[in-house]
Amino acid sequence: MYDLAPPTMKAQFNLINKPNQSIKLSVDISSKSSNKNDLKKYIYNKLCIFKYSINIINSQYSLNIYQQKIPKSHFNKSVLGSFIYDNSIKYSISQISINVSKDIDLNAIVYGFLQKDFIYSIYKKNSSLKKFKTNFKLSSQYLSLINSINFLKQLVSEPSNIIYPTSFTKKTLTQINKKNVKVSTLNKKQISKIGLNCLLAVSQGSKREPMVMEFIKKNTKKNVDILFVGKGVCFDSGGISIKPSAGMEDMKWDMAGAAVTVSIIKYLSALKTNFTYAGIVGLVENMPSGNAYKPGDIIKSYKGINVEVLNTDAEGRLVLADIITYGCEKYKPKIVIDFATLTGAIMVALGQHYAGLFCNDDELANTLYESGLDTNEKVWRMPLHDDFDKELNSPFVDLKNIGAGRYGGSVTAAQFLQRFVPKDTKWAHLDIAGTTWKNAGDIMNNKGSTGFGLTLIADFISKYFKN
Repeated sequence: MYDLAPPTMKAQFNLINKPNQSIKLSVDISSKSSNKNDLKKYIYNKLCIFKYSINIINSQYSLNIYQQKIPKSHFNKSVLGSFIYDNSIKYSISQISINVSKDIDLNAIVYGFLQKDFIYSIYKKNSSLKKFKTNFKLSSQYLSLINSINFLKQLVSEPSNIIYPTSFTKKTLTQINKKNVKVSTLNKKQISKIGLNCLLAVSQGSKREPMVMEFIKKNTKKNVDILFVGKGVCFDSGGISIKPSAGMEDMKWDMAGAAVTVSIIKYLSALKTNFTYAGIVGLVENMPSGNAYKPGDIIKSYKGINVEVLNTDAEGRLVLADIITYGCEKYKPKIVIDFATLTGAIMVALGQHYAGLFCNDDELANTLYESGLDTNEKVWRMPLHDDFDKELNSPFVDLKNIGAGRYGGSVTAAQFLQRFVPKDTKWAHLDIAGTTWKNAGDIMNNKGSTGFGLTLIADFISKYFKN
């Protein structure tokens, strides 16, 4: 009937809330190209990823997909699953059968379907996290990835009365495979004793006490290959430099950098790796109160650099400064990658389709860029330069927490962080403020949290460490 190779692998999905009428969709995917004239092209960024046709045959929908060539990138493989999901919603499908030839990665297709079929709407009556169920058994790597990305989306989506420093910590502790990863937590008393004063200053306006979480691969001593660092401002009002009320509700996800970091650790903790890793997140709330830190305050950072606070809404860099210094001192990493919803300025520069990448090493930057393209979690390298760095100098104190004037805010924020990265340590900073949340969703994700960063790093480590 079709010019497809006989299918050898199969996955099936069924609608959880069954409708009165059952509508079936049969999907056949082949790696062989087709010269049929009636095929439509699936084009993304001016590239044809596959061709397809959809018809009604014997009272059911039939979707035939022909790949032009066997895709190598994660995105080109998994976007088929997202495409099938979108068509299933479009045609109110209740049962889906996916058949593929043996040279096609069915795991990636199922993963792409499952990634799109997730929306964190537990507070909406009669809603569920997903529309479809399947008995298909994903490979261990894809299973760890989908579980980790859903956990990441959950953390980012929860309101700040549910996710705050201590509850974030408790929830994360239940998610890490402790057979492979050692987890440590620091409370306010311990943080004070260590001297993470910048982090403490940000948190002091809130009744919620701060927390720090540390992770390290078991049986690892110092000199880890890579340290992941995350900004965890569980709610950011701006503090005394308070934000405008419009859109402030979005600041529940100002902890997305920490969410990415712990989800990376969750993902890695389920796998065997040929490299060593550690992670650290600083968890606070930035609130205005009679005890809040104020513009003009001078704080002695963990590194010993005195920082003048000119804007209390530039708080994420203060949290990161202390935990980057502390994490590097304790774990002596060869590479540091930090994640933060750091600046609105990066959204002005790059919109919501690219994260800002600031990096002091070309190989590291290039690998992250390639992984961004291969996963569609795209990053764009931004400048680091002494001309920007000088804007942070002050005649009165070692360092200001904002630059001079309104321009280049994402760059001066990155320059601030670089002051706390040890010399000769490879470092990348990802400003994910624009990519973390999309009200309309995107090609691989439903509305809300995108889970940006996890798939990028999963691909990056496979390239950089040849894992």
